[in-house]
Amino acid sequence: MPTFGKLVREARRRAKKTLQDAARVLNVSVVYVSEVELGKRPPFTAERIERLSEFYKADATPLLEAACRERGYLEIDMDSPSDWQLKAVSGLARGGLTEEQWEEIYNVIERGPSGSR
Repeated sequence: MPTFGKLVREARRRAKKTLQDAARVLNVSVVYVSEVELGKRPPFTAERIERLSEFYKADATPLLEAACRERGYLEIDMDSPSDWQLKAVSGLARGGLTEEQWEEIYNVIERGPSGSR
């Protein structure tokens, strides 16, 4: 399974962007971007991954998944959650879900809000 850094580098190269381009979009140094790509620093935050993916015109999902795997935790923006979002996050945090329940959650997410892909 490719590392987060490798996936970021591949996405950058496919988009024909330089380290300088990525650094400018993220408002960080070229050295920082390079060190993330080389695995010398932890993955970017979810916000930065989304911004970079948009700039590269690439799907953020593989990068977000790789970042979660490498960090060992999932980032969730809790600035203004609804009551349902808080209940869902609380339930997930407690764990105890079966593989079938995780699969059902994944399928609901994949269908999106309209109920179809």
